[in-house]
Amino acid sequence: MKTYSRPITAAPEKLVENGKYNLGCFNTPVKQANLLDFSSPYKLPLPRAIKALQLREWQAFQLMGNNHFIMVAIYNAKKISLVQFIVYDIKNNKKIKYEKKVPAWDLHVPDTLYNSVASYTSNNFSLEAKHNLAENKLELTARIKGFGGLPEVNAHFSGLHDVTNYKPMVVCNPFSAGRVMYSHKCLMPMEGELTIGDKHLKFEKTDSQLIIDDHKGFYPYPTVYDWVTGMGRDKENRIIGFNLTNNQVIQQERYNENCLWFNGELHPLPPIKVKRPEGVKGKWQITDEYDMVNLEFNSVIHTSVNINLLIIKSAYEGPYGFFNGYLKKVSGEKILIENLFGMGEDFYLRA
Repeated sequence: MKTYSRPITAAPEKLVENGKYNLGCFNTPVKQANLLDFSSPYKLPLPRAIKALQLREWQAFQLMGNNHFIMVAIYNAKKISLVQFIVYDIKNNKKIKYEKKVPAWDLHVPDTLYNSVASYTSNNFSLEAKHNLAENKLELTARIKGFGGLPEVNAHFSGLHDVTNYKPMVVCNPFSAGRVMYSHKCLMPMEGELTIGDKHLKFEKTDSQLIIDDHKGFYPYPTVYDWVTGMGRDKENRIIGFNLTNNQVIQQERYNENCLWFNGELHPLPPIKVKRPEGVKGKWQITDEYDMVNLEFNSVIHTSVNINLLIIKSAYEGPYGFFNGYLKKVSGEKILIENLFGMGEDFYLRA
């Protein structure tokens, strides 16, 4: 069996310097994800305002503890923009979804995780993510009231965004010579409280965790990708998780965001493929060519979103479920994945 590795280095200060992208895969955060400083992502130089309309950017968070999985998103694709707060009760197989399509100008997604805020605020739906990496802080707040007859939500979570002890996977990966994607993903312990209707849940940092995805990209038209992620604790209560994507990035042997997080360590993984022999609602098989990724995903609840407005078309399949199998470190050590909860996406967007 052939072996796999790829360079993982410290990140540059900025993603664009001296008119060029700093491509690579990093295990430290960038200070500024300044993709708009690249002059010509579409071959010809464009005004900054036009580039901003083409730059998709979001912050998304997966949180888990107390038999509950929570998905939070502040998503700005300019032509399609929305906020989400989803709570899934794993034990009782019950999902409550708060989602609101909003104007792009009502969302704010910063280009740094140092002393910044991502947010959306309205009279019935507010999300706020405060960041200060210099102090290892991530604060996530949600307030939702009078929204579609659903229960009122008040939530506050604190993530230990300590990139020294919980290494992130940070990438600036190319789709072409001019178009790239940036992502900062990190698995960390978290704590917090959630009140939804008359139900109050407390999340302790000893058994709760959070994955952040700070994301920007000049994505291809159309955009197509497969993505799976899972997180939890092993039998020794060590924090464990993974991120696996098959997207339109070129040279994926060198440039990808696939990784295993284990007890704070970061372990790069190879390019992967996702097969669905029984369809999107059946078992998913996630494998690679190096026998480092061998997972089966069994969904327990499913979300489909299909929009066809001629110019804009979206086809989204997003199940939640359990992963089983194994992942391997570059050293060859096998990490068993046993009923680890997470989610997947089969994504298509023409916009």
